[in-house]
Amino acid sequence: MAAFPTALVETVTQSSAAASHRTLTDRQIAEFSEVFRGRELTRKDRRLSSGIAALDAILNGGIVRGRVSEIVGRPGFGRTSLAASFAAIATRRGEVAAWIDSAGAFDPRSIAAAGADLSRILWVGADTAGRRARDLAESPAAAFAPARSSASVKAGIKPMLLAAEMVLDAGGFGLVVIDLVFDIGGPARTLALSAALRLARAAERSGAAVIVLAERRTCGTFAALSLVLGRIRPCFSRTAPGAPALFDGVRVEAYVARNKLGGSGQAAVWRALVDPTSAPASP
Repeated sequence: MAAFPTALVETVTQSSAAASHRTLTDRQIAEFSEVFRGRELTRKDRRLSSGIAALDAILNGGIVRGRVSEIVGRPGFGRTSLAASFAAIATRRGEVAAWIDSAGAFDPRSIAAAGADLSRILWVGADTAGRRARDLAESPAAAFAPARSSASVKAGIKPMLLAAEMVLDAGGFGLVVIDLVFDIGGPARTLALSAALRLARAAERSGAAVIVLAERRTCGTFAALSLVLGRIRPCFSRTAPGAPALFDGVRVEAYVARNKLGGSGQAAVWRALVDPTSAPASP
């Protein structure tokens, strides 16, 4: 049975000497009784910074630990880059992060270039490589087919959520990123209420910061924060007067569509660099 973080145990146990002799089952019972009384297990002042000053300013220092935060935006709008910024801060602090990748978009080199310590990141990916190899063996025409079909993406959501719950229940993770992809070209999709509820409860119990990456808002009322990304315009630079203009990034806007802790409607703008290694180091 997974151990609970020290801060969490302290909130549900008494300070008397007899409290130290309680069993783990007793602590769990006390924990859930506090929830049923309307008391929260996580502290709102425990946050994980993004390392982006403009964004942290509108989030009062970062995303709250023990809660689910959504980063929403179309492909190419900087969802993965922003999640990598959170992972870089977490791993540089000595924490362990997990990246649940149903989209097949995890690129270790890009994540490392953003400043994250890969030795402190658990990468859980969908098993599409073996399936594709079998398809190619059965039919050479499969080489011209998309790597991920709508059916395979849909089938991959449930095991990825299960993997996220297992990681959170194991404990010891400061950050868990869940990159979700729903039906390609299909209607707007959201997580089932039961799935979103289980994820929120697992985040609360573990005390980890949980980030869900998706094209649309997917967690409904169980997301403490919904951050919508939008690309404003490309950025160009010149090495010398009269030299050709070189594309070196985009200006990104983050809009707080929902924040249960206050601050909905605020926005921040920053430049997302093409080469993360050229970004200034965080203080």
